[in-house]
Amino acid sequence: MKENPLVTVYITNHNYGRFIDESIKSVLNQSFKKLELIIIDDGSKDNSKKIINKYANLSNVITIFQKRKGLATSNNIALKIAKGKYIMRLDADDYLDNYAIQIMSEYLEKNSNYGLVYPDFYLVDLNGNIINIIRNNKIDKNSTLTNPANGACTMFRTEFLKEIGGYNERYTCQDGLDIWLRYIKKYKVSNIEGIQAKWTKLE
Repeated sequence: MKENPLVTVYITNHNYGRFIDESIKSVLNQSFKKLELIIIDDGSKDNSKKIINKYANLSNVITIFQKRKGLATSNNIALKIAKGKYIMRLDADDYLDNYAIQIMSEYLEKNSNYGLVYPDFYLVDLNGNIINIIRNNKIDKNSTLTNPANGACTMFRTEFLKEIGGYNERYTCQDGLDIWLRYIKKYKVSNIEGIQAKWTKLE
C-alpha cells in the first residue's frame, strides 16, 4: 500500500506558461520528498498545457485541466483531493527555495498547536533578479487589515482548512485576507524567519 504524502503542494495556473515550468521544478526539486504536486490549469489559452504535460506521468504529480473557474474554486478542488497532512498553494509565477517545504513542515510537525506557517519572500523581476525582501513578521487579527496575509506559499493543516469550510468561492481573486481572518479566529499561526519563496513582479 502506497503511503500518503505528508505535504500537498498545488499550483493554480491561468496563462502563465512563461513562468510555470520554473514553478513546477521548484517543487519537484525540494529537499523534502514526501509530497504530492497538484497542477490545476484554469482554462489557459497559451502554451501552459504543453509545459504541464511534461510532468503528467510522474507518480507524485496530478494534473487537472478545466474550463475557467477562478482561484477560489480551484483552491477548493485541490483541497478536496489533497492527500497531504499539510497543504500549500504555490502561484504559477512564484517559486520556492529548495528547503522551503522541509522547513515549514518540520515546524508544524514539532508544534501541533499551530495551524499554519508562512514565510518571508524575495520579490524578483522578470529575469529573476532580487529587487526587494518582504518580511511578513507577526500577523494576527489586528495587523491583517493593514498588512494583508497571502494565500499563496502559506502551509495549512489540511484538516483545519477543511474544518473552516475551505475557500469562499464568492471571491474571484486574492483569497488571502478572507481565509486568514476566518482561520486565525480558531488556530495559532507563525512566521518562519528567513526567505523560502520568490514572487515575480509582473509590472
